Amino acid sequence: MAAGFLKRVRRITMGKIHAFLDAVENPEEVFPQLVQEMRNECRKAVDAEAIAVAALKRRQQEYDDLQAEIAKWEQRAELAVRDGDDALARTAIEGQMAGEKRAPDLQRALEQARVAAARAREARQDLHDKLHTLERRREEILARARAAKSRTEVQKVLAGIEAGSGASILDAVARMEDKVIEAEARAGAYGEVALDLSGGDAEARFRELERRRAIESRLLELKQRIAGPLPAGEPSAEARES
Repeated sequence: MAAGFLKRVRRITMGKIHAFLDAVENPEEVFPQLVQEMRNECRKAVDAEAIAVAALKRRQQEYDDLQAEIAKWEQRAELAVRDGDDALARTAIEGQMAGEKRAPDLQRALEQARVAAARAREARQDLHDKLHTLERRREEILARARAAKSRTEVQKVLAGIEAGSGASILDAVARMEDKVIEAEARAGAYGEVALDLSGGDAEARFRELERRRAIESRLLELKQRIAGPLPAGEPSAEARES
């Protein structure tokens, strides 16, 4: 769902609708178009919520699949250790670690999808509430508009809204009494300077060394867990290998 749609929905308040109808010359003529546009926006909001919920379900499935994959590699590593195949266990541990490395990104994507779905649901409910208010309180709203004395505030924004012009009533409503100028935050682009260690390949070598050490550490922990507590006085697997 486009951020512009959410922003538009937030800007359309009942206060602005009242102010708009108070200012137009013929609120009875404008009101049906306003209601119809609100209905159209409600349909868009329903579609937007459905898209957001579908995206949330996809992200949840991706995250669940990754967790299942991590658990599968962990089980395979344990199976290989029990079978005495350290090389195969290292491969399984490497697969487990690769999945764990991906998990934070998928978790962030999942949280973003949850927020988007919640906002879409709120936007849809908000629009439906406003539409129901308009339909239920039609006579009251029009009576207030007819009694209002101020007719000048929206004349400029209404200049382009004539019968059959295709202009949107809701656009005028959204602009009503909107005096705040939005400032876009502009962030400069900063290049990340990486330290070149001895010819450029040292960093990669260190990463590979750290990866191998992490695998060996996981393998040792797995062996110790499978072996269970050691009898008093018996050296650990790490001590025996040293």
